[in-house]
Amino acid sequence: MNTSRMRSTAAAALGSAALLAALLSATGRAPAPPPPSGSAARTPACGEHTGSAACSVYGPAARLGGGTVRTYGEYQGGIPKTLGISLTAPAVSGLPVSAATDGKHCYDADGDGHLDGMHECVGGHSLELALPATPAAAAGVPFQWVLFNWNPHGHNPDGRYDVAHFDVHFYLVPRKVRAAIRTGGCALLIACDQLAAAGKPVPAAYLPAGYPASSPQTAEGAMGAHLDSRPPTTGTLSGQTFIYGAYAGDLIFMEPMLTRDFLQRHRTAPAHRTCEAVPQPASWRIPGWYPTRYCTAYRADEGDYTVSLTDFVHSGGAHGLATVSR
Repeated sequence: MNTSRMRSTAAAALGSAALLAALLSATGRAPAPPPPSGSAARTPACGEHTGSAACSVYGPAARLGGGTVRTYGEYQGGIPKTLGISLTAPAVSGLPVSAATDGKHCYDADGDGHLDGMHECVGGHSLELALPATPAAAAGVPFQWVLFNWNPHGHNPDGRYDVAHFDVHFYLVPRKVRAAIRTGGCALLIACDQLAAAGKPVPAAYLPAGYPASSPQTAEGAMGAHLDSRPPTTGTLSGQTFIYGAYAGDLIFMEPMLTRDFLQRHRTAPAHRTCEAVPQPASWRIPGWYPTRYCTAYRADEGDYTVSLTDFVHSGGAHGLATVSR
C-alpha cells in the first residue's frame, strides 16, 4: 500500500469514527455497520435469483468490545455451505476483561444477600444473535438463533474451561426453551428441580459418536447440560473443542468452544484457518441440513475473525444422514 493510499484510508477511518459518534449522540444507539470489505463484499448478496452462484447473507450486527459481531451464511445453488459468526478485529481486541460476567444470570447460592459475580453468575458476557434471513428458494437449516458468550475468566468445571474463551451456541430450539431453564443452586447454577431434565440421557440413536449420553454435573442455568467428547483428564482447553448441549433428552445446541489466544493466532498463522470434524449421530431427530465440520479463521481481506459450521449434509431425520451434496 503506498503512502497516499494509507493517508486516504486513515482519513476515511477518522471520518467514519466521527460519523458514528454523531449518530450515537443523536439516536442513542449505534448504526448498522457497512457491508464487509474485501472478497466477501465481492461475493454477491443472496437474492431471489442467485442460480448456482455462491452468495452470502449477513444478520444484524451487535456491539462487542470496540467493534461488532454478527451471524452470516453462505449458499451455493440454494444449498447451505456455511453458517457462522463474524467478529471484527476491534471487537476481539476491545473485549471486557475485568468482570467475569455481565450479571444477567445469577443465583445467590450461599444465601448471604449478595451476588458474587465470579461464583454466583453464569454465562460470561452474552449476546443473543439473530440468524440471517434464508435466501428465497434456498434450503433452510435447523438452527434458530445463536448465543455468543465471552468468558474472560473462563468458567466451571475448574481445570477444564477456566481459561479466557468464547462459546458460540448454535441453537436448535427457540429462545423460549433456553429462557425456561432457570438458575438455581444445583450443578452449574441450574434450578434443582430442573437438574433431572438436564441430565436425562440422549437416546443412543441421536447421540453423536464419542459423547456421553448425560452430563448433569455440567448442567447450567439459562443453558442446559454440556456434552464434551474430551475426557476429564485432558486438562484445560488450549485450542478448540466441540460441545453438544442437551436438555430433556434432546440435543438443543451445537457449540464450538475456543480460547481467545487460539482465535487470535489465526491472524498470523500461514493458513489463517483451522477446521475439525463435527462428530455425527447415527441420525438426526429433525430432518434438515447439518454441518460436518467447524472452523476458526481470520479473513485478512475483511479484517474479521470467523467461527463457523461448514460442509453441510442433508439428513432425512430418523432415516439417517445422506451424502454430501455436490
